[in-house]
Amino acid sequence: MAEEWYVGSNGQQSGPFTLQHLKQMAASGQLSKADLLWREGLANWVPCASVEGLFPAASDFSPTSFSPALSARPAPRPTRPPPRGPVPSEGGRVVSEVTVGLDPLLAGLTTPNPATIGAAPVQLAEFLPRVGAALLDALFLGLIGCIPNVLVVVMLTMASAKANNPEDTQAAGILASVCMNIIGFVVAAIYYVTLDASAKQGTWGKQIVGLKVTDLEGRRIGVGRAIGRFFARYLSVCTCGIGLLLPLFTRNRQTLHDLICGCLVLNK
Repeated sequence: MAEEWYVGSNGQQSGPFTLQHLKQMAASGQLSKADLLWREGLANWVPCASVEGLFPAASDFSPTSFSPALSARPAPRPTRPPPRGPVPSEGGRVVSEVTVGLDPLLAGLTTPNPATIGAAPVQLAEFLPRVGAALLDALFLGLIGCIPNVLVVVMLTMASAKANNPEDTQAAGILASVCMNIIGFVVAAIYYVTLDASAKQGTWGKQIVGLKVTDLEGRRIGVGRAIGRFFARYLSVCTCGIGLLLPLFTRNRQTLHDLICGCLVLNK
């Protein structure tokens, strides 16, 4: 079976085309060396100029080397899902779109056509590094919350011991549990909001793994968006964890709380 290529030009994706069709397009000027190509098996989009034999040498070109009838045909519709990752645009820039997988169901939760990000293809964070960062964050939160939790337990234990009353001891245990949950929530809120909105653009776990949180335009998020992302994280958890697995299915590898707040997690 002939290789099928996709063309990325000016932020638009077309294809698939056979290599012979691409040669005809290059000979007619419909395809420039600045355009990008992708086929199954390639990790990233590549410049047309890097595909050997695609553009004819000056001595090989002739007015009859291109069939007008072939070029007049509209580009065929893709027969398989487009390649993962952002759609290339002019000059190698990338436009981030939310258009595949489960995204149509979530189209109302995020802007479908964010602005162009940077002057080079962005590096979206993979799923496993995000899992590693989350585990590191859980470790750091446990260590940070350990001291106040221990103090609360000790104080309530001492108070119940002085009372020497079984009912007071039971009430102290319930109060200790409530206080520990409140402390955990407050510590997590300060941890995530402060670090995600900081100049480092990510929690300590993300910084260690080499990730950062941005908006859909690749910019640092503000405190308001960081607060929204923190609370939206509970929605990702409340969906039996399905919201946390969405990076495996969404084009921009966004979780549910990323989609709700219009955020991306990128490699640094």
